[in-house]
Amino acid sequence: RRTVDPGALVLSAGRPVLFAADDLASFKGERIMVAWKDCREARRAVVDAMPFLRNAKEVTVFNAAEEGTLVARDGAADVVRFLMRHGVKARSQLLESEGSSVGGSIIAGADRIGADLIVAGGYGHSRFREWAFGGATRSLLGSGSFHRLLSN
Repeated sequence: RRTVDPGALVLSAGRPVLFAADDLASFKGERIMVAWKDCREARRAVVDAMPFLRNAKEVTVFNAAEEGTLVARDGAADVVRFLMRHGVKARSQLLESEGSSVGGSIIAGADRIGADLIVAGGYGHSRFREWAFGGATRSLLGSGSFHRLLSN
């Protein structure tokens, strides 16, 4: 029996990868969370997800304040303006860490807004760093409560 490591798939596919929720719930795409970080992978994920984003009733751009609150707020506002210019009904929200990892905060935020899809960039780190600090990508891959679209 062959298995595929989902993290390796995201990093090597060269295409967006859509992971279904573990319970295989029907995909509605009505409430979408964009887990934003100002980097190439996140920008690509937003563009790759555009067909879903345009059809959603509500898109929330979450940004963690890793680089400071003002930078995070401005970055999320830029993404919202970009999405609105492309016909997406979007708003931004600063992601509260609540003492958990960024990945845990993304999952908690998605649960709070009732998201049925999380859109995020898939980030690769060294194996040691991934083990030592955890990783938002690894957390998202491990959380089967949501449909997830990851791009690298």
